[in-house]
Amino acid sequence: MSLCAIIVSYRTGPSLAACIEALKGAAGLDEAVLVDNGNGDAETAALDAFAADPRVRLLRGLGNIGFAAACNLAARAAASDVLVFVNPDAILDAGALQSLARALEDAPPPAIVGGDLRDPGGNPERGSRRERVTLWRAFVYATGLARLERLSPLLRDFNRHRDPVPAAPVRVGAVSGALLAMRRADFDALGGFDEGYFVHVEDLDLCRRAEQAGWPVLFAPGPHGVHVRSTSAADASFIARHKARGMARYLNKFARGPIDRALAGLAGAVLMFFSR
Repeated sequence: MSLCAIIVSYRTGPSLAACIEALKGAAGLDEAVLVDNGNGDAETAALDAFAADPRVRLLRGLGNIGFAAACNLAARAAASDVLVFVNPDAILDAGALQSLARALEDAPPPAIVGGDLRDPGGNPERGSRRERVTLWRAFVYATGLARLERLSPLLRDFNRHRDPVPAAPVRVGAVSGALLAMRRADFDALGGFDEGYFVHVEDLDLCRRAEQAGWPVLFAPGPHGVHVRSTSAADASFIARHKARGMARYLNKFARGPIDRALAGLAGAVLMFFSR
């Protein structure tokens, strides 16, 4: 199976150059599609330099169209069988792409496979494997009640990064879009990312739709690389607002029944209020 890495970059900072440098030597890389949503001089130079590689296609000139829309744009431009979405602040190990491709090949189609990124200290990334994100779990996470999870399993939030790392791929409720692999045909069949999300939560939505369709969502153990984080020059309040809007959209979209919808609407309003 041919393999394409997709990177969307917006004012990413110095980690973009490190991300690209790691991808240049990645085993199994047949193609890369880069989307420049708006960057400074240093990031632009790094993208241009990588675009000189015949395997690389660079898309720019549309402004900041959002992460979900940019990923879909890149997927349409790709020709490979497998798409691997890579955050621009993720520094992958040389064998990471092939490892994900093998996990995907072993999974019955259709499927989603999420990678095992670590923080700079080597600890499993918080969002790499999750339970299904429900209204209750989102409430437990947002209020900090998860600190009391020893008292009851009901007080556990949706993150599973503190669980022992499995020896083989395991089914989970959701994986992170920071490192996510799908067969191109499966991505197209699912309709790609919901472009109603500008940035954040679009990965949870994709996994939820896959789960509803009966597809396995798998976490593949690695480690596959380091997620640097906090290098972007994007305004923190801008990100917070879109994260809140995204979660509000997700909760309302997947609410069931009038009571659930009413509570989801209330939760969304609270999230939006505190993100202002």
